Amino acid sequence: MSAAARSRNVTAAGLSLWLIVLAVVGAGDLGGRQSRGTVSVLATWTGDEGDAFRYVLDDFSRSHRIHVDYQGTTALREVLSSEVDAGTPPDIAVLPSSGELAAYAAAGRLTPLDGVVPARQRAAYGRLWTPRVRVGGAARTYGVAIKADLKSIVWYDARRRPGELPALAADGRHWCVGMGGDATSGWPGTDWIEDLLLQQQGEDVYQRWATGRLAWDDPRMVRAWKSWGSLLGAAGAKRALVTDFREAGRGLFGAGPPCALEHQGSFIRGGYHPPSRADFAFSAKLLPDADRRSTAREVSGDFAAMFGDSPQARELMGYLASDTAQRAWAKHSDNGRTRPFFANRLVPADVQSHDPVDRRIADALRDSGSLCLDASDAMPTRMRLAFQRAVLEYLSDTRANPTRLLRSLERVRDGIRGESGRPWLSTVCG
Repeated sequence: MSAAARSRNVTAAGLSLWLIVLAVVGAGDLGGRQSRGTVSVLATWTGDEGDAFRYVLDDFSRSHRIHVDYQGTTALREVLSSEVDAGTPPDIAVLPSSGELAAYAAAGRLTPLDGVVPARQRAAYGRLWTPRVRVGGAARTYGVAIKADLKSIVWYDARRRPGELPALAADGRHWCVGMGGDATSGWPGTDWIEDLLLQQQGEDVYQRWATGRLAWDDPRMVRAWKSWGSLLGAAGAKRALVTDFREAGRGLFGAGPPCALEHQGSFIRGGYHPPSRADFAFSAKLLPDADRRSTAREVSGDFAAMFGDSPQARELMGYLASDTAQRAWAKHSDNGRTRPFFANRLVPADVQSHDPVDRRIADALRDSGSLCLDASDAMPTRMRLAFQRAVLEYLSDTRANPTRLLRSLERVRDGIRGESGRPWLSTVCG
């Protein structure tokens, strides 16, 4: 063989090798098929939760031939704000509160989803889980709650008899309470206050307050704060201030300082050891001064929203809102430790879990007529942060009248109401 022929063969072989390498790199995890592009996603889920969510995204990549670049972070608010300010936001972000959704929509950062998520899919959630925000005179849907959690519940050791619970609840020493939560310390206390107002005064008063139409120093609001302070007492409040919320419930099962009841959302069950030992009662039966007949439930959601409008982002947004994606999410969750719950009525309850406790949670999240979104989550950021700080200050001296603190929160509300571009949601209850 001549030198020229050998050179041609080497060149051809080298070119073939590079074509193979480029095909593999371009295909990524798409099984050798050509990618139709890339879409970026930002959410709070890391660890086991992040792994389960990645399975959902991988299923999408395989079926749609679109690569997904996923970033999970526990500092989502800070990361997202920085990326938006830099002009490099993700195509889709999963926001942990409806208030942030409203703020980004009002700032013109989000793509309306009315033409992205089909009407049939939106109807399966109901209006509570697909909040509409008025921007430029038109009310549109800007987010879908692809994951949900039930609040207004109290956890206890399933070996206890339910008949024991009211007597235990009346004594603040039996409550497991922790306020610690890194940069968000105080948020479990906002849940307490919100649920007390909801169970004492009902949905109308709660909704007026959560949407900025009821004064913080209203006597009904004062009553909720006093009920909480009187229940915990000075000793219980002090313990709550130095206890991380992730550690508070360990005492239910003898792994920490003994306690019998924890007021916490459905997500916390995955942190109990073992989760199967935990059961719950609805909070209206146990909170002080609550209307025992109340069927109102506080809930929270993780809202997927589009910051970048592209064909790839539209396809992924529609997929995340579908029952197909959520069935896959449930399938890949780790034995209930990272069990997600969904407000999508097209996802059967038995797909979410065969566990009877989980089934009760799943069923409650479908009863949208009795549900109200977490009030502080729905508020503008400055109001929510002021609320969290006030909770911590109140616990430092529960014997003090909370009216002074509530008047300071009222001044924050007045200031926000006087600013443009600081929206409050118009409704938070189903």
